[in-house]
Amino acid sequence: MVEHRFGGAWTQLKLEVLREYLHFYAKALKNQNFRLIYIDAFAGSWSSTYHIDGKDIQLDGSASIALDSTPPFDEYIFIENHAQRFSDLKSLCNSHEEKKIKLYSEDANGQVLKLCAETDWKNTRAVIFLDPYGMEVDWKTIQAIAETRAIDLWYLFPLSGLYRQAALDLDAVDEHKAARLTACLGTDEWKQYFYCENKQQDLFKSTPGQHRHVNVDTMEKFVRDERLKAIFGAVAQPLRLPLQGAPLYSLFFAVANKSGRAIGLSMKVAKHILDHQRGTAVG
Repeated sequence: MVEHRFGGAWTQLKLEVLREYLHFYAKALKNQNFRLIYIDAFAGSWSSTYHIDGKDIQLDGSASIALDSTPPFDEYIFIENHAQRFSDLKSLCNSHEEKKIKLYSEDANGQVLKLCAETDWKNTRAVIFLDPYGMEVDWKTIQAIAETRAIDLWYLFPLSGLYRQAALDLDAVDEHKAARLTACLGTDEWKQYFYCENKQQDLFKSTPGQHRHVNVDTMEKFVRDERLKAIFGAVAQPLRLPLQGAPLYSLFFAVANKSGRAIGLSMKVAKHILDHQRGTAVG
Protein backbone atom coordinates (compact mmCIF):
# COMPACT_ATOMS: atom_id res chain seq x y z
CA MET A 1 0.00 0.00 0.00
CA VAL A 2 1.28 3.48 -0.89
CA GLU A 3 1.57 5.82 2.08
CA HIS A 4 0.42 9.40 1.52
CA ARG A 5 2.10 11.92 3.77
CA PHE A 6 0.32 14.95 2.37
CA GLY A 7 -2.88 15.69 4.21
CA GLY A 8 -4.15 16.39 7.68
CA ALA A 9 -7.31 16.73 9.74
CA TRP A 10 -8.90 18.44 6.74
CA THR A 11 -8.51 15.18 4.82
CA GLN A 12 -10.89 13.56 7.28
CA LEU A 13 -13.40 16.34 6.66
CA LYS A 14 -13.50 15.92 2.89
CA LEU A 15 -13.85 12.15 3.24
CA GLU A 16 -16.64 12.54 5.79
CA VAL A 17 -18.47 14.89 3.42
CA LEU A 18 -18.24 12.28 0.69
CA ARG A 19 -19.33 9.47 3.02
CA GLU A 20 -22.43 11.35 4.15
CA TYR A 21 -23.46 12.41 0.68
CA LEU A 22 -23.08 8.97 -0.88
CA HIS A 23 -25.30 7.48 1.82
CA PHE A 24 -27.97 10.13 1.21
CA TYR A 25 -27.76 9.88 -2.58
CA ALA A 26 -28.09 6.13 -2.94
CA LYS A 27 -30.88 6.02 -0.35
CA ALA A 28 -32.82 8.86 -1.99
CA LEU A 29 -32.68 7.32 -5.47
CA LYS A 30 -32.81 3.61 -4.68
CA ASN A 31 -36.53 3.30 -5.50
CA GLN A 32 -36.32 5.31 -8.71
CA ASN A 33 -35.81 3.73 -12.10
CA PHE A 34 -32.20 4.82 -12.55
CA ARG A 35 -28.92 2.94 -12.71
CA LEU A 36 -26.73 4.57 -10.06
CA ILE A 37 -23.00 4.99 -10.63
CA TYR A 38 -20.21 6.26 -8.43
CA ILE A 39 -17.20 7.62 -10.34
CA ASP A 40 -13.86 8.32 -8.66
CA ALA A 41 -11.50 9.91 -11.16
CA PHE A 42 -8.43 10.07 -8.89
CA ALA A 43 -9.25 7.02 -6.82
CA GLY A 44 -5.83 6.50 -5.22
CA SER A 45 -5.21 3.63 -2.82
CA TRP A 46 -7.78 1.87 -0.70
CA SER A 47 -6.21 3.41 2.41
CA SER A 48 -3.63 6.09 3.16
CA THR A 49 -1.53 7.22 6.10
CA TYR A 50 -1.63 10.87 7.19
CA HIS A 51 0.24 12.78 9.86
CA ILE A 52 -2.45 14.31 12.08
CA ASP A 53 -1.90 15.96 15.46
CA GLY A 54 1.57 14.50 15.75
CA LYS A 55 0.47 10.96 14.94
CA ASP A 56 0.37 8.78 11.83
CA ILE A 57 -3.26 7.89 11.20
CA GLN A 58 -4.56 5.49 8.57
CA LEU A 59 -7.74 6.58 6.80
CA ASP A 60 -9.93 4.71 4.36
CA GLY A 61 -9.69 6.28 0.93
CA SER A 62 -12.62 7.48 -1.15
CA ALA A 63 -12.85 4.15 -3.00
CA SER A 64 -13.18 2.21 0.25
CA ILE A 65 -15.79 4.66 1.52
CA ALA A 66 -17.82 4.31 -1.66
CA LEU A 67 -17.70 0.51 -1.67
CA ASP A 68 -18.75 0.34 1.98
CA SER A 69 -21.55 2.88 1.57
CA THR A 70 -25.12 1.63 2.04
CA PRO A 71 -27.27 1.22 0.15
CA PRO A 72 -24.80 0.24 -2.57
CA PHE A 73 -24.52 1.81 -6.01
CA ASP A 74 -25.27 -0.30 -9.08
CA GLU A 75 -21.79 0.30 -10.45
CA TYR A 76 -18.46 1.74 -9.33
CA ILE A 77 -15.92 3.28 -11.69
CA PHE A 78 -12.41 3.91 -10.39
CA ILE A 79 -9.71 5.71 -12.37
CA GLU A 80 -6.10 5.79 -11.18
CA ASN A 81 -3.09 6.35 -13.42
CA HIS A 82 -0.37 5.69 -10.80
CA ALA A 83 0.86 2.09 -11.11
CA GLN A 84 1.27 1.24 -7.41
CA ARG A 85 -1.91 2.99 -6.33
CA PHE A 86 -3.76 1.20 -9.13
CA SER A 87 -2.40 -2.13 -7.85
CA ASP A 88 -3.62 -1.32 -4.33
CA LEU A 89 -6.98 -0.33 -5.75
CA LYS A 90 -7.23 -3.58 -7.65
CA SER A 91 -6.66 -5.53 -4.43
CA LEU A 92 -9.47 -3.59 -2.78
CA CYS A 93 -11.86 -4.31 -5.63
CA ASN A 94 -10.99 -8.01 -5.57
CA SER A 95 -12.32 -8.11 -2.01
CA HIS A 96 -15.70 -6.82 -3.23
CA GLU A 97 -16.49 -9.41 -5.87
CA GLU A 98 -20.22 -9.03 -5.25
CA LYS A 99 -20.16 -5.49 -6.65
CA LYS A 100 -19.93 -4.35 -10.25
CA ILE A 101 -16.66 -2.44 -10.52
CA LYS A 102 -14.75 -1.06 -13.47
CA LEU A 103 -11.09 -0.11 -13.08
CA TYR A 104 -9.17 2.14 -15.44
CA SER A 105 -5.46 2.85 -15.33
CA GLU A 106 -5.83 5.87 -17.59
CA ASP A 107 -5.60 9.63 -17.66
CA ALA A 108 -8.54 10.91 -15.62
CA ASN A 109 -9.54 13.67 -18.03
CA GLY A 110 -9.66 11.38 -21.05
CA GLN A 111 -11.52 8.60 -19.27
CA VAL A 112 -14.15 10.90 -17.77
CA LEU A 113 -14.74 12.50 -21.16
CA LYS A 114 -15.25 9.04 -22.63
CA LEU A 115 -17.64 7.98 -19.86
CA CYS A 116 -19.69 11.14 -20.22
CA ALA A 117 -19.95 10.67 -23.98
CA GLU A 118 -20.77 6.96 -24.00
CA THR A 119 -23.19 6.59 -21.06
CA ASP A 120 -26.96 6.64 -21.53
CA TRP A 121 -27.78 9.43 -19.09
CA LYS A 122 -31.54 9.16 -19.63
CA ASN A 123 -31.51 6.03 -17.50
CA THR A 124 -28.44 6.71 -15.37
CA ARG A 125 -27.55 9.00 -12.50
CA ALA A 126 -24.12 9.40 -10.91
CA VAL A 127 -21.95 11.02 -8.29
CA ILE A 128 -18.41 11.89 -9.36
CA PHE A 129 -15.57 12.75 -7.01
CA LEU A 130 -12.62 14.71 -8.40
CA ASP A 131 -9.73 14.80 -5.93
CA PRO A 132 -6.62 15.76 -7.91
CA TYR A 133 -3.22 16.51 -6.37
CA GLY A 134 -3.02 19.80 -8.22
CA MET A 135 -4.47 21.50 -11.28
CA GLU A 136 -4.74 18.35 -13.40
CA VAL A 137 -8.46 18.61 -14.13
CA ASP A 138 -9.21 20.29 -17.46
CA TRP A 139 -12.23 22.52 -17.81
CA LYS A 140 -13.42 20.46 -20.77
CA THR A 141 -13.83 17.60 -18.28
CA ILE A 142 -15.96 19.77 -15.99
CA GLN A 143 -17.95 20.92 -19.02
CA ALA A 144 -18.63 17.33 -20.09
CA ILE A 145 -19.86 16.46 -16.59
CA ALA A 146 -22.24 19.43 -16.62
CA GLU A 147 -23.57 18.54 -20.06
CA THR A 148 -24.75 15.10 -18.89
CA ARG A 149 -27.46 16.81 -16.82
CA ALA A 150 -27.29 13.70 -14.65
CA ILE A 151 -24.19 13.91 -12.42
CA ASP A 152 -23.65 15.40 -8.98
CA LEU A 153 -20.09 16.68 -8.76
CA TRP A 154 -17.78 16.91 -5.76
CA TYR A 155 -14.62 18.73 -6.82
CA LEU A 156 -11.68 19.38 -4.50
CA PHE A 157 -10.44 22.44 -6.35
CA PRO A 158 -6.72 23.33 -5.85
CA LEU A 159 -7.19 26.88 -4.57
CA SER A 160 -3.58 27.25 -3.43
CA GLY A 161 -2.40 26.02 -6.83
CA LEU A 162 -4.46 28.70 -8.53
CA TYR A 163 -3.07 31.34 -6.18
CA ARG A 164 0.53 30.23 -6.76
CA GLN A 165 0.29 29.87 -10.52
CA ALA A 166 -1.33 33.29 -10.91
CA ALA A 167 1.71 35.21 -9.65
CA LEU A 168 1.52 38.77 -8.32
CA ASP A 169 2.91 40.10 -11.58
CA LEU A 170 1.41 38.86 -14.81
CA ASP A 171 4.85 39.01 -16.43
CA ALA A 172 5.93 36.28 -13.99
CA VAL A 173 3.24 33.91 -15.29
CA ASP A 174 5.17 32.06 -17.99
CA GLU A 175 3.62 30.42 -21.02
CA HIS A 176 3.34 27.00 -19.36
CA LYS A 177 1.63 28.36 -16.24
CA ALA A 178 -0.72 30.52 -18.29
CA ALA A 179 -1.70 27.52 -20.42
CA ARG A 180 -2.43 25.40 -17.33
CA LEU A 181 -4.53 28.18 -15.78
CA THR A 182 -6.52 28.54 -18.97
CA ALA A 183 -6.99 24.76 -19.30
CA CYS A 184 -8.12 24.48 -15.67
CA LEU A 185 -10.49 27.44 -15.79
CA GLY A 186 -11.64 27.01 -19.38
CA THR A 187 -10.97 30.61 -20.34
CA ASP A 188 -8.17 33.16 -20.45
CA GLU A 189 -10.47 35.75 -18.89
CA TRP A 190 -8.68 35.12 -15.60
CA LYS A 191 -6.12 37.63 -16.85
CA GLN A 192 -8.68 40.44 -16.97
CA TYR A 193 -10.38 39.29 -13.76
CA PHE A 194 -7.24 38.86 -11.65
CA TYR A 195 -4.98 41.60 -13.01
CA CYS A 196 -5.04 45.31 -13.65
CA GLU A 197 -2.53 47.92 -14.76
CA ASN A 198 -0.28 49.14 -11.98
CA LYS A 199 -0.11 52.89 -12.47
CA GLN A 200 2.68 53.36 -9.93
CA GLN A 201 6.23 53.41 -11.23
CA ASP A 202 9.17 52.10 -9.26
CA LEU A 203 12.29 54.09 -8.33
CA PHE A 204 13.84 53.36 -11.71
CA LYS A 205 10.80 54.69 -13.61
CA SER A 206 10.18 51.34 -15.26
CA THR A 207 7.02 50.80 -17.25
CA PRO A 208 4.18 49.70 -14.98
CA GLY A 209 2.91 46.19 -15.63
CA GLN A 210 -0.15 44.06 -14.90
CA HIS A 211 -0.43 43.25 -11.20
CA ARG A 212 -2.83 40.90 -9.44
CA HIS A 213 -5.38 42.92 -7.51
CA VAL A 214 -7.54 40.08 -6.15
CA ASN A 215 -7.16 37.91 -3.06
CA VAL A 216 -7.86 34.23 -2.55
CA ASP A 217 -11.52 34.91 -1.71
CA THR A 218 -12.09 36.71 -4.99
CA MET A 219 -10.34 33.98 -6.94
CA GLU A 220 -12.53 31.32 -5.34
CA LYS A 221 -15.59 33.45 -6.16
CA PHE A 222 -14.47 33.60 -9.80
CA VAL A 223 -14.33 29.80 -9.99
CA ARG A 224 -17.77 29.44 -8.41
CA ASP A 225 -19.76 32.35 -9.85
CA GLU A 226 -18.14 32.98 -13.21
CA ARG A 227 -17.22 29.43 -14.20
CA LEU A 228 -19.13 26.66 -12.40
CA LYS A 229 -22.44 28.50 -12.08
CA ALA A 230 -22.40 29.23 -15.80
CA ILE A 231 -22.74 25.54 -16.71
CA PHE A 232 -24.29 23.71 -13.72
CA GLY A 233 -27.85 23.80 -12.45
CA ALA A 234 -26.66 24.86 -9.01
CA VAL A 235 -23.40 25.27 -7.09
CA ALA A 236 -23.04 25.31 -3.30
CA GLN A 237 -20.82 27.63 -1.31
CA PRO A 238 -17.56 25.64 -1.14
CA LEU A 239 -15.93 24.26 1.97
CA ARG A 240 -12.51 25.87 2.37
CA LEU A 241 -9.88 23.36 3.51
CA PRO A 242 -8.23 23.38 5.92
CA LEU A 243 -10.77 25.23 8.03
CA GLN A 244 -8.00 27.22 9.71
CA GLY A 245 -4.75 28.58 8.38
CA ALA A 246 -3.61 29.04 4.80
CA PRO A 247 -6.22 27.72 2.31
CA LEU A 248 -5.26 24.74 0.19
CA TYR A 249 -8.49 23.58 -1.42
CA SER A 250 -12.10 24.52 -1.98
CA LEU A 251 -14.49 21.56 -1.92
CA PHE A 252 -17.17 22.43 -4.47
CA PHE A 253 -20.52 20.73 -4.93
CA ALA A 254 -22.41 21.19 -8.19
CA VAL A 255 -25.56 19.66 -9.66
CA ALA A 256 -25.59 19.01 -13.40
CA ASN A 257 -29.33 18.30 -13.47
CA LYS A 258 -31.27 21.53 -14.10
CA SER A 259 -34.56 20.19 -12.76
CA GLY A 260 -35.77 22.28 -9.85
CA ARG A 261 -36.79 19.20 -7.88
CA ALA A 262 -33.40 17.50 -8.33
CA ILE A 263 -31.56 20.68 -7.45
CA GLY A 264 -33.67 21.39 -4.38
CA LEU A 265 -33.08 18.07 -2.66
CA SER A 266 -29.40 17.65 -3.56
CA MET A 267 -28.50 21.22 -2.63
CA LYS A 268 -30.37 21.05 0.65
CA VAL A 269 -28.48 17.95 1.75
CA ALA A 270 -25.09 19.09 0.40
CA LYS A 271 -25.40 22.46 2.13
CA HIS A 272 -26.33 20.74 5.39
CA ILE A 273 -23.28 18.47 5.19
CA LEU A 274 -20.93 21.32 4.25
CA ASP A 275 -22.29 23.65 6.94
CA HIS A 276 -21.85 20.92 9.53
CA GLN A 277 -18.20 20.47 8.58
CA ARG A 278 -17.68 24.24 8.55
CA GLY A 279 -18.68 24.17 12.20
CA THR A 280 -15.96 21.66 13.08
CA ALA A 281 -13.54 23.29 15.51
CA VAL A 282 -10.28 21.87 14.15
CA GLY A 283 -9.31 22.10 10.43
